[in-house]
Amino acid sequence: IVSKAEFENIKRMEKYKNSLLISKNMILTGAPGTGKTYLAQKIAESLGAVTEMVQFHPSYDYTDFVEGIRPIKSKDGQGVGFEYRRGIFKKFCAKALDEYQRAADNGTEPTPYVFIIDEINRGDLAKIFGELFFAIDPNYRGNSNKIVTQYQEMIDSKDPFYNGFFVPENVFIIGTMNDIDRSVDSIDFALRRRFIWPKVKAQDTISMLSQLGDMSLEAQKRMTQLNQAIAETELLSEDFQIGGAYFLKLAQFKSNPYPFEKLWEYCIEPLLIEYLRGAENAKENLASLKKAYENAD
Repeated sequence: IVSKAEFENIKRMEKYKNSLLISKNMILTGAPGTGKTYLAQKIAESLGAVTEMVQFHPSYDYTDFVEGIRPIKSKDGQGVGFEYRRGIFKKFCAKALDEYQRAADNGTEPTPYVFIIDEINRGDLAKIFGELFFAIDPNYRGNSNKIVTQYQEMIDSKDPFYNGFFVPENVFIIGTMNDIDRSVDSIDFALRRRFIWPKVKAQDTISMLSQLGDMSLEAQKRMTQLNQAIAETELLSEDFQIGGAYFLKLAQFKSNPYPFEKLWEYCIEPLLIEYLRGAENAKENLASLKKAYENAD
């Protein structure tokens, strides 16, 4: 027998999976703690995909992701030299292309390759992707849509992308990002239109609290009550609601006689203080949110 929550999760997973198969590129958005990275991994798992993951950050660039000149140790180990190296995504695409060609030769379906980019909005995307803004487009996948990259003249003749780079048709990209992150506004339309943007709501993750055993029911009640109060708080909204991943931290306080109080003190209250920083009625609103958290009947 499948519970209602489990059934809803199965339906949601099928929706995400089918959307990715059609669109090729997806960015999961949502409030903190909604398990977006976990969900991305589960979507890849449901496809039986080969998966690789990277997390973007401000110092990440084109040479890390696509290709570039990288420092290496000299052969005698006493100095430093430089040579052309493929970045993590280009190496991933080379592996996917080998699989795609093998499947074509055997008349079988190729194994999907899913590349997960955690915190995709944390990097300078134009700087990281470069010409890939064209190559990742779902309409320009495959061998017939090669692009010349910045380091094309340095690529070895044995490289599968010697005549130009392209993203194989069995490659899928899933990014994750928080709705409320200030860097979200820096994502330009050129990238936005190449992805679909499903939103993972905090309440969608409540079923993960079943892992908490005896504390599960109370955790669900407190999470629901708190999130309702957050949505009704001035200057906040549904985008600021707290996902189930935060409440899973209750397991860390299981041996404490007051696990829910400790969860509030160490995990939830500091986040809410940041949400309310600068607000005129910050203290009053925080007290109101705490009351909602404590009085979940």
